Amino acid sequence: MTDEQRIYLDTFVFMDMLSGQKDVMEKAKVYISQPAVVSSVVLTELMFHLLRHGAKEKADETVFYVKSLPNLEIADVTGEIAEMAGKLRSRYANKLDKNLTYFDSIHIATALAYNVKKFVTGDKDFRRILDLKIEVY
Repeated sequence: MTDEQRIYLDTFVFMDMLSGQKDVMEKAKVYISQPAVVSSVVLTELMFHLLRHGAKEKADETVFYVKSLPNLEIADVTGEIAEMAGKLRSRYANKLDKNLTYFDSIHIATALAYNVKKFVTGDKDFRRILDLKIEVY
């Protein structure tokens, strides 16, 4: 289950690609084509955020696009990852500017389970996560 050459892409990377803000999109684009892994909860978050903004067709297209990226492995949330996520959420409770959400905890646990080279995000709050290398672009 390890591949130290891959990176982990947080949902932030995909949301930034959809933002329409050229500078942010360019930063995120650098990572999209690299060998990477994501948790299946990325699909949940993308679908929710796009539907919340009334973009039903765009939501379906975006999820289809993400699922079809040849360099991307979408990891299921296993029991092991779920347990690790709970431990991480507890460990970082009240130690960050904002508490880790369940999804954030699952993202970090998945990245750890897959022993990725680094965790890529646009979320500055992740800088204080000490369990793996975080790259905030």
